[in-house]
Amino acid sequence: MKSIGAFVRLTRIEHALMLDIAVLIAIFIGAKAAWAGLPPLETFVLALAVPAFVQMGSFALNDYFDVETDRHNKKKDRPIVSGEVGKQEALWIAIACYLFGNVLAYFLGVGALSIAVVFSVLSIAYNWKLKDIALAGNLYIAATMGIPFVFGSVIVAGEITKAAWVLAVIACIVGLAREIMKTAQDFEGDKKAREAKTLPAYIGVENSLKAAGVLFLLFVPLSYFPFFYGLNANLLSLGMVSVANLALIAIGTQLLMVYKREKEKGKVELLKRGRNASLLSLFVGLVGYLAGAL
Repeated sequence: MKSIGAFVRLTRIEHALMLDIAVLIAIFIGAKAAWAGLPPLETFVLALAVPAFVQMGSFALNDYFDVETDRHNKKKDRPIVSGEVGKQEALWIAIACYLFGNVLAYFLGVGALSIAVVFSVLSIAYNWKLKDIALAGNLYIAATMGIPFVFGSVIVAGEITKAAWVLAVIACIVGLAREIMKTAQDFEGDKKAREAKTLPAYIGVENSLKAAGVLFLLFVPLSYFPFFYGLNANLLSLGMVSVANLALIAIGTQLLMVYKREKEKGKVELLKRGRNASLLSLFVGLVGYLAGAL
């Protein structure tokens, strides 16, 4: 490996940070719902480390399996494609991250360990085969957006609180929207490299993006529901969620109305900007939820 930056890009550490924020939200809400104090520091550390390591392992494995697809799609920022990380090196990094994540989950109890093991196995299945099956891969990724709320709730409350359920469901909706968008973005490369039968192969790229647009717009009103289930609706939390929603409305509207009129190069840029903007928006929204959970 040539640099720490290559490791960061291989494992997508920024996604792990977002998962950890979701876990923190669930822990704070779960502690209130269970009338329990906050867990000790070591539990916090383990609760944040487990999903981070499993997610990092999943992304490293994704790049291991997707080398040819990434080359077809000219993703030169991918460290294996650029030669900054060897393919076998990426595989060993993935294995190490999975092992660390699941070993640490053991110390959080049966519930947390079960979630870690199940999602580790599912992520391996996704990277190997599920991603090439229409909607199956999309639904798995959507589930990974929601499960951190369940994970945090189980650790601190011993059950899935109503707030955790609500947060998990709406996270799945926006996660599904982002993943359908990515599937459309990668469609040509997936088809050439693996003959993948993803959603665009059945309903077309444009219709897939319209579905993603509808999901983004559906998420916006639902994003306020957690404030009825334990989150504090203060100025900071509502403000940050609303700012995030403005961006998601713009993205959803573009996917529904603008994409068709764009030239091919413009379409590629639109999807790239949309994916990046949606990730930033979700980060802002999560911080808003965290402000409401404290």
